[in-house]
Amino acid sequence: MQVLVLAGVILLMLLGLVGTFLPVLPGTGLIFLGIFLYGLYDHFQVIGPDFVAAMFGLALLAMATDYLAGAVGARRVKASRAGIVGAALGSIVGLFALGPLGLIVGPFVGAITGEVASGRTANQAVRVGVATVVGVMGGMVLKAAIGLTMIVLFVFRVT
Repeated sequence: MQVLVLAGVILLMLLGLVGTFLPVLPGTGLIFLGIFLYGLYDHFQVIGPDFVAAMFGLALLAMATDYLAGAVGARRVKASRAGIVGAALGSIVGLFALGPLGLIVGPFVGAITGEVASGRTANQAVRVGVATVVGVMGGMVLKAAIGLTMIVLFVFRVT
């Protein structure tokens, strides 16, 4: 039985790791779910409540990077409020319209649209668009690193 439980947990975690790059899967949420379910299985003997709480905190941190990364990139190049709002809206529209590719195209186009609408030049708008995409990509890398850290900490705990 323990082998089946571990196999299920590992599958959830691997799906979660993939989900840190593909927004259709709740990446670190799945990793956390695997940890929590294993804790339930072993009655929180190996995976205690403190460990589960810490992993929940890491999962929330990773989820927050999704929403903040693009804005941080845009702010670094002094984006206007319209550019930041455009990038955020572009992320949402891009995700639904283009799937995973929309996470790159959406914020880029949204930031440029917002910047042009606020009176910025085309060069300034493109600069903000590129910085937004760099921020989003950096956020994905950070989210994957947090997810991988959660998995490694779990493995060290259960072995």
